[in-house]
Amino acid sequence: MLMRSKNILMIVLILITPMLSFKPTQQFEPIAVIELFTSQGCSSCSSADGLLSQTINDAHKSGKKIFALSYHVDYWNRLGWADPFSDKKFSERQSMYANAMSLRSIYTPQMIVNGTDEFVSSNEKELKNSLHQSLNTKSTASFKSLTVDENENKLQLNYTLDGEYEDCKINFALVSLTETTVVKHGENGGRTLTNENVVRQFISTSANAKGKITFSALPLLSKKILAVVAFVQRNSDLKIIGGAKVGIN
Repeated sequence: MLMRSKNILMIVLILITPMLSFKPTQQFEPIAVIELFTSQGCSSCSSADGLLSQTINDAHKSGKKIFALSYHVDYWNRLGWADPFSDKKFSERQSMYANAMSLRSIYTPQMIVNGTDEFVSSNEKELKNSLHQSLNTKSTASFKSLTVDENENKLQLNYTLDGEYEDCKINFALVSLTETTVVKHGENGGRTLTNENVVRQFISTSANAKGKITFSALPLLSKKILAVVAFVQRNSDLKIIGGAKVGIN
């Protein structure tokens, strides 16, 4: 009788052990991070820039958590106009995505939503479909806090994270909300272009429960209306699983 009781106890333990060790995935409000790769030297990019601006305005009205970033790549600079917001790092980020997605080449204008969905960024239908899917999928990481302090001509960002962020990175983009440029040469020569949410500095770091990073507050930037977009991205498949934004006064 004692042996039978022990056997029953062992069976019960075997059955409930997986249940005790199971930890449900935390879920948070859906977000969408739009990464636009563009250039002032590209004549076909202006329609994509306009679509991004329209999307930003729509997000403000609806209250949806859509975080838009405009990266100006540098490989158009040799064709007549050196984009003042271009950076080789942004071209390298675009190449990272191309390698992960097995694309044959990089191009402008290109949008990538939540790190996994890419398309020609003047395609409004593709963007709407991608946003619909992203905003109907719960996030698995979230910022409990995201604050910024200005000190001695530097910007220090402090954050705390919640959710699932193992084997992830956090990307921090310092953005200028609006930039207007008179383009003198190249395909857009003679035009005045307006770009929104222009990435001026970009920092990546391993995701931790809390931490801080520092941006250089350049004199040029100190007179602009700025914000920081922070987003959590998995290393394995580059999927973005959480994001937040904080303004800078």
